[in-house]
Amino acid sequence: MCGCSQIMQSWSDRNQHNSQPLQTNLYGNLSGWQPVAFDAKPFASLVQHSFSEEGGDYDPSVSPDGKWLAFSTLRHSPNPDIYIKQIHGFTATRLTSDPASEIQPSFSPQGDKVAYASNRSGNWDIWVVGVDGTNPVRLTSGISNDIHPSWSPDGKNIVYCSMGTRSQQWELWVVNVQNQSLKSWIGYGLFPEWSPNPKISKIAFQQARYRGSQWFSIWTVDFVNGEAKFPTTIVSSVDYACICPTWSPDGTKLAYSTVGRNIYENSDSPVPETSGEDIWIVDLDGRNNLRLTHVDASNFSPSWSPDGSVFFCSDRKNLENIWSIRPHQIQFNLEKAVDLSQHPLNNSVQANF
Repeated sequence: MCGCSQIMQSWSDRNQHNSQPLQTNLYGNLSGWQPVAFDAKPFASLVQHSFSEEGGDYDPSVSPDGKWLAFSTLRHSPNPDIYIKQIHGFTATRLTSDPASEIQPSFSPQGDKVAYASNRSGNWDIWVVGVDGTNPVRLTSGISNDIHPSWSPDGKNIVYCSMGTRSQQWELWVVNVQNQSLKSWIGYGLFPEWSPNPKISKIAFQQARYRGSQWFSIWTVDFVNGEAKFPTTIVSSVDYACICPTWSPDGTKLAYSTVGRNIYENSDSPVPETSGEDIWIVDLDGRNNLRLTHVDASNFSPSWSPDGSVFFCSDRKNLENIWSIRPHQIQFNLEKAVDLSQHPLNNSVQANF
């Protein structure tokens, strides 16, 4: 009661000394009122996880137990290497030490290996290494450039994208981890991500439109008996490119980033509205498209962690580092099993449920 009494007394004294009524203008602003910066509710959970002061940190990947973070960094070399650190720690352990470039790490479902892309052989290939840095294995070879590996839920296969030597387009391929001769071409696209839900084998990726703005859109395909079926567009925009999809822990949602044209091209607008480089999440049926970041910074490369936090790269402090944000009021429930041997619409079941 003492605190409440003091507050009421202070309020009474202030009213006695200032008997002038509050004045408002035509727009409802109070006289003497100073604007105060306001952050939307999602920023209550904003956390910085890497603290590079030179070079920058990129490509976050969280371990299945949610305790470790793998990422590529330029903090110690002009060519990026893969490092691993505790989620809330400050020290980072170097996982790769080749003079070439290593990027885009991806934890295996068991958490004992990390897949990544490296150009140590002259072009980009997919490699796998133990979390202790031992037993590096090269999964792809040839003259094409192969990047962005992502594990199947059982850890037996990896999907990646490759610049086709004939098509001159980015192609999606699946390779068996134990037998690299077992490969499947599943279509065209970039930055594939395999759903963690073992009940529904889906792969998300980005693909450019063939008309209009030719912006990238977010798509999924079902991987059934070694083939890609039922390509489905999840989200697209005429104003932004939708890129870099990543799955929620239960496979019911996607996080992705957007890129606006006015960053890279001259804009007719004297005052560009926003950069467009933000993180979004969307339900697998395309509904509930929610924007997570709202600041004047570049936010990109999202990656979901097991606890529902979305990790991403941001230059909000003038240098790229890794941050996370926890979406509010998001419920995660594992998908029920769906027979993907036939088109879902034939069985009166929606494709993404």
